[in-house]
Amino acid sequence: MGRTAIVVGAGIGGLSTARALERTGWDVAVYDQAPAFGPVGAGIGIAPNAVKALEWLGLATHLRAQGVRQEGMQIRLASGRRVAHLPATDIEARFDDPFIALHRAELHQILLDSLENVAQYTGHRVTGATIDTGRPSVSFETTTGPLTVSADLVVAADGVHSQLRGSVFPAYPGPTYAGYTVWRGIVPAHQAAHLGIDPILTETWGRAARFGIAVINDGQVYWFACENMPEGATPRHSLNDVAARFRDWHAPIPQLLAATPPESLLRHDVYYLKASLPAFVRDRVVLVGDAAHAVTPDIGQGACLAIEDAVVLADALHRTGIDEALATYDVARRPRTQQLARTSGTLGRILQTGNPAATLLRDTIARALPTPLLARFASGAFAWTPPEPIAGEPTHPHG
Repeated sequence: MGRTAIVVGAGIGGLSTARALERTGWDVAVYDQAPAFGPVGAGIGIAPNAVKALEWLGLATHLRAQGVRQEGMQIRLASGRRVAHLPATDIEARFDDPFIALHRAELHQILLDSLENVAQYTGHRVTGATIDTGRPSVSFETTTGPLTVSADLVVAADGVHSQLRGSVFPAYPGPTYAGYTVWRGIVPAHQAAHLGIDPILTETWGRAARFGIAVINDGQVYWFACENMPEGATPRHSLNDVAARFRDWHAPIPQLLAATPPESLLRHDVYYLKASLPAFVRDRVVLVGDAAHAVTPDIGQGACLAIEDAVVLADALHRTGIDEALATYDVARRPRTQQLARTSGTLGRILQTGNPAATLLRDTIARALPTPLLARFASGAFAWTPPEPIAGEPTHPHG
C-alpha cells in the first residue's frame, strides 16, 4: 500500500492538491462538507503563475480550451476614463503565459475530471483532529453519524475559516475582515452578445466601491462589485440594490447589471489572514490555500496561490521523506504567500477608500504609472517558477 493522504476541502486548492498527490503516487481521499459537488461560484482569473502550475499538473491544455485569454488589464474611473492599461503582449513577454478567465465551476470540473483514483466524500463536516501521533486523524460529522479517518498526511484545504487550522493552531486569532463585501454575477452569452465587451480584464474605481468585468468561457461575462460595509452587515440580497449603487457608472456596467439573472447573484464578505501563521505545518498536518494564507481579491491570487501550493507540496513529497518534505514546503511557501496576504490587505484599503482626498490621490497615481512600472508591480504575484517536471510525467507547456 502506498502513502495515504486525506484532503479536507474540495475547492480549487483541495482538488489541485489531490491531483498533484495522485499523480506522484499517493493514495488520496477528499472530504468536503457540501452535500454534493455541483456548479458553484462565478468567474475566476488564472494569472500566468497559476497557468504554469496547471501546466505542471498536466491540465494546461484543458484550461486553455475552456478559458478565455484576456487581451490585457485596465483600470477605469466611474466616468469611464481609462487611467491604466497593461496589454497582454507585455504580460506574456514578461511572464511567458497569458492571463486566462473562466467560470469557477469549469475549473472545478477540470480538476474533478482529472482525479482518476481519488475517493471523494461529500457531507462530511470537520469536528476535530488528532495530531502528534505520526499518523494524524480527522473527525467528521456525517449524515450517518460520527466518523474518524487517519492517514500518513492530512491536508487542510478548508478555506479562510478553516476548522482544521483552528484545531492545529488554537492560539491563532483567525481571519481579519477587509472592510468590504463583494457581489458577483454572470451574464449569459445571449444577453451579453449585444454589449460588445472585449476580453480585457477591467476594474473600475469609485469612492468606497469598485466594479470588475471579465469575458469568460462560452461568451458569458463575469462581473464583481465591491462595496464598503461594516463587519456583520446584512444588506438585502437584491440585484436591484446593486444596480442602484452603480447606476451612474460608465457603460456597460448598468447594462450588465440589468442583464444579470437574479439567481446568479452571489455575495461574500471579504476576510483574509492579516496575522501570519507561525507555520503551515504541524507534525503531519499541512495547510494549503486560504486555510494557510487567504488573500483579499485585490491581487487576484487566491486560487492561483492555492494551485502553486499543491505543486510545491507534491514535488517536495515526491523527492524526499514526508517530514523533510513538509519542512521544505513550509520554508518555500510562507514568505511569498504571507507577503502577498499583507499586500492584498493594504491594497484593498487603498482601493476601497471613501476619503475624497485619498480617492483623488489614488486616481492621480494610477494615471501617472507607465506600462513598464505596472508590469513590475505585477511581478510580485505573477513571477513564479514551478519545480522541474517529475520524470515520466506528461507536461503540456504553453498549449
